[in-house]
Amino acid sequence: MRNPLLSCLVVVLLGGCASRGVGLGAHDASGGELAINLEACSQVGDQPRHKPSKQQRLAELHMALGAGYLQEGVLKVALTELEESLALNPRSAQAHATMALLQLRLNKPQIAERHYRKALALDPSDPEIHNNYGVYLCGQDRWQAADAHFRCAIANPLYRTPAMAYSNAAECSMRGGDTGRAEIDLRTAAQIDPSFPTPSLMLARLNLDQGNAAAARTHLTRYMRHAGQTPAGLALGIKIETSLGDLDRAASYRMLLKNRFPDSREAQELH
Repeated sequence: MRNPLLSCLVVVLLGGCASRGVGLGAHDASGGELAINLEACSQVGDQPRHKPSKQQRLAELHMALGAGYLQEGVLKVALTELEESLALNPRSAQAHATMALLQLRLNKPQIAERHYRKALALDPSDPEIHNNYGVYLCGQDRWQAADAHFRCAIANPLYRTPAMAYSNAAECSMRGGDTGRAEIDLRTAAQIDPSFPTPSLMLARLNLDQGNAAAARTHLTRYMRHAGQTPAGLALGIKIETSLGDLDRAASYRMLLKNRFPDSREAQELH
């Protein structure tokens, strides 16, 4: 799935999400109802925390090592560390969630989904897990189920990056053909976190696709203000300025793309 992925939606929808309780009418790939408890989505997790045992601390250490190796792309070692972590503490939601990410890198989506479900069973209010599981479901073309988990992430008042979940929800909506809802989500993301550039880039693309090149230029300018010059932004700028008839500016973007990012996919596509 192409990143930005994924991120945000409007307050009225969020309020509706938080008040509906269990049952969204979402279904999984087999057609079974996907029960999402939206009250649990917004829980802060106020259960008392006990001091972790020595075994649990060791499990957390292995999980941290596994996550680090996963980030570095050393997947075999990451797998060993995460397996050790889960052997020491099979009730760690974070370890299951990290294992899910690893299994996706290993191209084992069914195993990844089992770990996502286990992680949410252990910690149904964790917004990061909901967001990541939503990205996974969107990649499986399960739009409605993915959207439910993005809303769960957004509903949690302690979630630090709701703009990301809104953006992910928007991209998933676009993949599912609902550009109207996607635009609402993207505008909300840009509003709640103006420094997060992804929604502005996505809005620029969306507006250009809708034939509104002037609005696309405005969003692209906002994107570049925060993200600087990027291959994606410059390539989109070429299309926008060509559509607006400003061929000098389009040529300037083209030169910047070729000179600054000659090895990028976008530069290669110029040829």
